[in-house]
Amino acid sequence: MAGLAAAALGIGLVILGFGALALRRSLLWKLLGLNVASGGAILFLVALSHRPGARPPLVGYPADAPSADPLPQALVLTAIVIHFATLALSLAYAVSLTERLHTQETERIEEAAEEEMRR
Repeated sequence: MAGLAAAALGIGLVILGFGALALRRSLLWKLLGLNVASGGAILFLVALSHRPGARPPLVGYPADAPSADPLPQALVLTAIVIHFATLALSLAYAVSLTERLHTQETERIEEAAEEEMRR
């Protein structure tokens, strides 16, 4: 039951994150929405790998009980590291754009990019 609740919470976080990504105009709110959606996807992957009563896959344990699969754990750890790196890079770009254009509204940033391309 805990795995099902975690999966539902993960799906809810993904929906909430994509909602913020679609509805907010500020660049920082969009990055926050993307962060929440990514966290929800990671939680969903963890919930899918949940096995009640699973033991660690170590040598020496009896083979009668089901063992936990280490592959989802490795994928989730990799996803967390990649998520942190992309968020840090995105925030650095957001700070740079804010200092250069003096705005965080995506519409004004797009207009400024179109003006630069016309030049």
